[in-house]
Amino acid sequence: MAEAALISGLLSNLAPLIKDEFSLFWSFKKEVQKLSSTLTSISAVLEDAERKKDKDKQTEDWLRKLKDVAYEVRDIMDDRTYKDLRLQVKRHNASSSTRIKVTNSITHPFISTWTRLKVGHKIKDVQEKFNQISLERQTLSLRESIHDKFTSRWRETISLSSCNKVYGRDMEKKKIIDILVNNTSGDCADKKLSILPIVGIGGLGKTTLAQTVFNDEEITNHFKTKIWVCVSDEFDIQLVMKAILEEKAEARLEELQKKVREKLSGKRYLIVLDDVWNENVEAWDQLRSILDCGSNGAFVLTTTRKKKVARIMETIEHFQISLLSDEDCWLLFEERAFMCGTPKTPNFVDIGKEIAKKCKGVPLVAKTLGSQLGFKSNINEWCKIRDNEVWDISQNGESDLMSILRLSYYDLPYDLRICFVFCAIFPKDAEIEKMRLIQLWMAHGLIPTVKNQEVEDTGNEIWKELYWRSFFQDEKSDQYGIYETCKMHDLMHDLAQSIMKNECYTLDANNSSDGLKREIRHLTVMVDDFVKKSVHSLKKIEGLHSLMLNGRDVDGKQTFLSVLKEFPALRVLELNCDMPVVNYLVEYERL
Repeated sequence: MAEAALISGLLSNLAPLIKDEFSLFWSFKKEVQKLSSTLTSISAVLEDAERKKDKDKQTEDWLRKLKDVAYEVRDIMDDRTYKDLRLQVKRHNASSSTRIKVTNSITHPFISTWTRLKVGHKIKDVQEKFNQISLERQTLSLRESIHDKFTSRWRETISLSSCNKVYGRDMEKKKIIDILVNNTSGDCADKKLSILPIVGIGGLGKTTLAQTVFNDEEITNHFKTKIWVCVSDEFDIQLVMKAILEEKAEARLEELQKKVREKLSGKRYLIVLDDVWNENVEAWDQLRSILDCGSNGAFVLTTTRKKKVARIMETIEHFQISLLSDEDCWLLFEERAFMCGTPKTPNFVDIGKEIAKKCKGVPLVAKTLGSQLGFKSNINEWCKIRDNEVWDISQNGESDLMSILRLSYYDLPYDLRICFVFCAIFPKDAEIEKMRLIQLWMAHGLIPTVKNQEVEDTGNEIWKELYWRSFFQDEKSDQYGIYETCKMHDLMHDLAQSIMKNECYTLDANNSSDGLKREIRHLTVMVDDFVKKSVHSLKKIEGLHSLMLNGRDVDGKQTFLSVLKEFPALRVLELNCDMPVVNYLVEYERL
C-alpha cells in the first residue's frame, strides 16, 4: 500500500484537475466544490496518519481506502484527458464540413446528455466515498498540519559503545585515527580546524565506529580535550554549545560563544558531532567559526547519513563506511544469539549463518536478530526468522532497524518520498538507469511542477537528492562525470517494498499468478512458457498502472499484450524485446 506521500501527491494533483475539468459542469458545480473541500480537509491530516499507521490497524485501513478512491479519481481524470486529446486530433484531421461540429465538442465537453449523466454519477459516487472516509477520519483522532519532526530519545548517543566487541572495522578505525593524528590528507595542512565526516546509511555502524575511535588510547594521548555531542535531527547551535560546555542552564548565544572559545582556544581538541542532518550552510558556517579557535591539529569528526551534509562540512573528503562481510555479520550475530543459553549445535550454527548472510552487511540487523533469537531455543523459531523478510520482525516491534530507516524516510519531503517508494518496482540488486527512472516518474505524474524548469530537470534533482541522502548507491557515471546508473541497498529496497506492500508484484518462477491481487498497480513479468497459462489471471487486477515484460518468449509477450484492453488505467507499458507490437497497441486506446 502506498503511504501518505503517494496519497498526498494524488490529492494535490486532483484538486486543480477537478476544478479545471468539472467547473464546466454547471449542474455539478456544487458537488465539485464539496469534493475539493473534502480533499483539503483530508490532506491536512495525512502526515499524522502516516506516523500512526504502523501501530494502528484502523489508521492503516483508512489510508488504504483513501488511496483506492484517490486512484479512482485519477483514472477518471486520465480518461477525460485522453478523450480531450482524441477530440483535438479529430479536429486537426477533420474536413471543413465537420470541423465546426468537432470544435464545438471540444469547447463544450460532456455536451451529450449520456456523457453528462455518466460522469456526473461518477463524481457523486466518488464524493460519497470521500464523505465516508472523512467521517471515519474523525474517529481516528488525527491532528492537522503536523510540523514537528520525528525525535526519538532512544537515538541519543554517548561516547561509550554498547558493543562488547566491534567486528570488521579494524582497518577503517586505523585509517581514521591516522588521519586524525597525522593529518595525512595534506588538504588541510594550512587550516586550524579540520572536519572529517563519516557517511553511511542508518544501521551501518557509523556511531559505533566513531565511538571506538573516540575511546582509542592513541586518540586520548594525542588530544588533550575530547568532547562528544549527539546532534540528531535538530541542529541547534545553542544546544551544541551547551553540550560542549556540559551546561544545562539557559544562556544567551553571545555568552555561550564566549565560553566555548575560552574552553577550546589554543587547544588541540577532538569534537565528535554524531548524527548530523543539517543542510543549512549558514548554520554550519556559524558553528564552525565559533569552533575554529583551537591550535593546529584540532579536529571535528562527524557522522551523517547524507553525502550532501558531508559535503557542506568536510575539509577532508568524507569517509564512506563499508558493509560488513558475511563472516563479520556472523560473528556479531553469534555473540548475541548464544548469549542466553541457546545450545550451539551444528543445526543452530548452520541456520544462524544463513540468517547472517541475509543481514547484507548491516551490523544493526545482525545484532538485532541475534539478540532476538538468543531468547529462542526452539529451532523452528530460527527457521521462521531465516525464511521471513527482516522487516516482518520490525513490524512486530522486535527490531529497531525499520525505525531507523523510516526516520531517514520521514525526513524526505513528500515529493521525494513518493519517488523513492516507487523504486520498489525494480528487482533487488537491479542496476537502475537514471533516465529510465525519471521517465517512469514522469509517466506516473510523480514529479512536481516547478516554474520555469523542465520536468526532466526536476526529476534529475530528485534523483540527486535521493542519492545524496544514501537512498541510492553504487552510482556509475559517464566520461563527463554525469551519473547514469545506480543501485539500491537491499534494505532500502525492502523499506520501499514495505511501504508499497501489495502495489508491486513480480510474476516469475518464484511467484505464481496465485499472488495476483486487485491492489497491484505495478507488475513485472518474466515471460516464459509457464506464464502463458496464467495470463488471464491478470484480469483480477482492477487498476494496473505499469506492465513491464521481460524475457525472450515472444509468444508469451503476445499473449500478455492481447489482454491490454483489460487495463484502461495503464500508464506504462515496457517491452524488453524486439517483437512487433503495433497491431496490439492499435487496439489499446490509452497508449
